[in-house]
Amino acid sequence: MTSIANKIRESAPRNSELLDILSETDHAQPALEQQKRYVDDLNNELFAAQKRIAMLDKQRAKEFREHKRYRDSVMKRFAYRVSGKTEKFEAKAEKEEKEYFAVLQQEQQAKEMEEHLRQMRSKALEAQSDLEAEMSRHMEAQQQLDNLYDSIFQGPTPAFPDEDRLEENARNALQSYQNIRMVVEAEHHVVHLLTEAQERVLRALNYTEEALDHSRMDMFGGGTLTDMMERNALDQAEIQVGQMRSLVRQAQHASQKVQDLPAVEIAHGDLLGDVFFDNVFSDMAFHEKIKDSRASIYRAHDSLRNQLALAKSRHQEAEQELHTRTESLKRAREELQNARQAIFERVDDGNTGEPAFTMDQPPPYQIGA
Repeated sequence: MTSIANKIRESAPRNSELLDILSETDHAQPALEQQKRYVDDLNNELFAAQKRIAMLDKQRAKEFREHKRYRDSVMKRFAYRVSGKTEKFEAKAEKEEKEYFAVLQQEQQAKEMEEHLRQMRSKALEAQSDLEAEMSRHMEAQQQLDNLYDSIFQGPTPAFPDEDRLEENARNALQSYQNIRMVVEAEHHVVHLLTEAQERVLRALNYTEEALDHSRMDMFGGGTLTDMMERNALDQAEIQVGQMRSLVRQAQHASQKVQDLPAVEIAHGDLLGDVFFDNVFSDMAFHEKIKDSRASIYRAHDSLRNQLALAKSRHQEAEQELHTRTESLKRAREELQNARQAIFERVDDGNTGEPAFTMDQPPPYQIGA
């Protein structure tokens, strides 16, 4: 009997050390599960982006062949001229060139999206690696603690039903804690993603305002350079909108409570048309299209702002619930620890009566935590 009490006293410092490690790393399992889902989402997004690039690359090569065939075909141009259809040839050549540059632009945007996703995945994998290290530390500490107590307790203890009951309570409290911890991690992730998405939509608005400035100049004879700057600003706005959509999709994977954003349509101009058919009426019409684009971005911005506020509220509520369950877990572990300590004292004293429960005992512990 004395040897059991001695084991308990000898194990107390190590017991306290291992319990501290468990408390520090309790978050690792739910956080790691959430992070793995996030990495999976990014992998899926990246695969889709790479698939789109491959498709656009083939389409660009095809359009380039068609464009080159008209651009370099002296005989075809001559044949159209002889037949009095020079304008038809020019229109066809312009169409092929326009389609080629349109695909080229889409491919460039897709590649920028791919690079954006690669950077996000790289950071996500670094965070996952850190959590895996924490999880390993948690599991190692848990195994050592299990071994420590297995040297004293061996599984169920029918002679001490309170110990079994409190052990079950502690297991349930841990599961409850981990469940709400997963919600906290998910909503925290949603807040992060929607915050990133909000930054993208604000950038898109800035680029759209820039495009409107160039468009105003264009209506007063800005010329080809102004057209090009206008189109470049719109291209940049579209890139930001694409990244915004990607971030919102990831947030929806993390939480089903995140809703779709209103549709955003970015105006697409015809640079070649501006060169050949530029006039104040076409410039005014396109200026209105850009304003419509801005309005659609504002609608997405308002929706995103509301959803971010809701996500922050959900995260705050989950944090409060987590605090409550953390305290419940701590109490359950303390009760189990005290019960075991009391049992050891009974055995050491040779007392067969009911154990006396006190709270000034070693730190909390729960088998299988």
